[in-house]
This record gives sequence, structure tokens and C-alpha cells, in this order.
Amino acid sequence: MAARKFLKVTDIAFVTIAILLGIGWYFFRLGHNHGNVPGKKTLSVRIQGEEVFKVEEPGEFIIRNQEGKYVTTLHFDGNKAWVTDSDCPDKICEKTGKIGLGGSIICVPNRMIIEFKTDKKKEKKEVDVETW
Repeated sequence: MAARKFLKVTDIAFVTIAILLGIGWYFFRLGHNHGNVPGKKTLSVRIQGEEVFKVEEPGEFIIRNQEGKYVTTLHFDGNKAWVTDSDCPDKICEKTGKIGLGGSIICVPNRMIIEFKTDKKKEKKEVDVETW
């Protein structure tokens, strides 16, 4: 007579814990919907590490560097931001597409970074380093 194989208690415990962790991760990510976070959303445009432009209202904006030279055209609809024109040769900033909260657009030839900032206070100090 053949012996029946049953699942061990450790196998059942492992599968149960894995399922619970998966469900917990799903609800954690659902609670952190980065597309529509309440609060004031602000776009910060930095060129060579210096903030040269701040966007708080939706619209189309012409970005110029510290010398007044045209760099890019930035669009902001209140939730997403994107670049439609740039004077750089690569056009990677245009190809990045629309970004939401937590995203950034980086243009290396112009040494420009466009990123979202929120009104939430940071609890710990963070180091921000830019190298070119």
C-alpha cells in the first residue's frame, strides 16, 4: 500500500505568510497612490544645482538658464509634468514623457533636473548630490 503525502505544517505556514505579505504589500502600495497625493504639488527646476524656476500652477512655461538662454518648454497639468521642446541635442528630456509625484526629468547637456516637491516635511535630513 502506497503512503499518502501530506503537506507539512511548515509548508502551510510558509504559503500563508507569503500570501499575507503579498496582500499587505498590495494595500500599502494602494494607500500610497503617487499620482494623486493630496497637498500642494510644486515642480522645482534646477540648473547646475541652483533652483531657477518653481511651478505651482498648471500651464506651459519657458525655462531659461542663469544667463537667460532658452533651455526647455515645460508643461504642468496639476498632476503630471512633461517637456515638449528642448535645445539639447539628445532630446531625452522630451522622450521621458509625463512624470508624476516621485518622478524626475533630467537633461544632462543642460545640467537641468525637473522634479516634484510636496509640502510634506522631511523627518530626517537627506543629502542631495548632483554630479555632471
